[in-house]
Amino acid sequence: MSHAAPARILSRIRPEPFARTFFESPQPAGRKITAGFSYLQRIGKAGTHDVWFPSALKQKLERLKAEGEAIEPKHFPAHWAAVRQFELLHESGNHKIYDLQPERLQRAMLDLSKSMRAGGYRMTIATLGRYEETAKTDELEILDRRLQVGIAQMIHMLYLDEASKQANAGNRTLLSENRSDYRRVLPHIGIVLGVTDVFCPERAQRPGHKIARQFFDILNRLPQKHLVHDTAVGLQLPDLNGENHWNYIADPEETLGAFNRVLGFIFDKFDG
Repeated sequence: MSHAAPARILSRIRPEPFARTFFESPQPAGRKITAGFSYLQRIGKAGTHDVWFPSALKQKLERLKAEGEAIEPKHFPAHWAAVRQFELLHESGNHKIYDLQPERLQRAMLDLSKSMRAGGYRMTIATLGRYEETAKTDELEILDRRLQVGIAQMIHMLYLDEASKQANAGNRTLLSENRSDYRRVLPHIGIVLGVTDVFCPERAQRPGHKIARQFFDILNRLPQKHLVHDTAVGLQLPDLNGENHWNYIADPEETLGAFNRVLGFIFDKFDG
């Protein structure tokens, strides 16, 4: 193999994009998103999170802070909340070779020797919003479509019906019994925020952490009949050689950076 040749030497046949709806979006009701929370974790690794606000609200909050007013939950209009959760699991037994060029061989071999186990990603998108009677579109419905397209473009996902039904049955039971709490239904997020409070007090004083805390304080105060929570469980299927099923080359769009970009852009549509 020529050292200058591109690393992508395997024939690749991509299946048709995944067409199933991950979850049913509630009936359009003129919802406007006023705040969004995104969380991404490579299973077994640290998680990252971010809080988003529309540009107009962000400017208003900055103005209030400049005037010396404390930012409180009352500043975030919230009549409804929605939690969209994805559990994306690698198929056990398929291992990445990132690059076949000689200088990258050590990285490839380390990945093969240390990562021979199931892994995957955990993604959570939570939104708070208000109702607008004159709205011609429903932003939660739009968000659901953007999530569907963004994830389907990055990975090939076999929807696991049974696992998803069980997860959603648990979500519905907790909501109907008024027992849904983000620390119960989203323990990975509760742990991240709680550990920061206990073990990283200096980080707990940062604006990003405080805003995340306020976001979930608001979510927990909402009547649970105004909250929807859906979980989609799937299997992340890599492109296979067909001859050596352990040997494939990861596309750039199948990396952690691509997931971060999707989460970063997912709310751009609502910045008006």
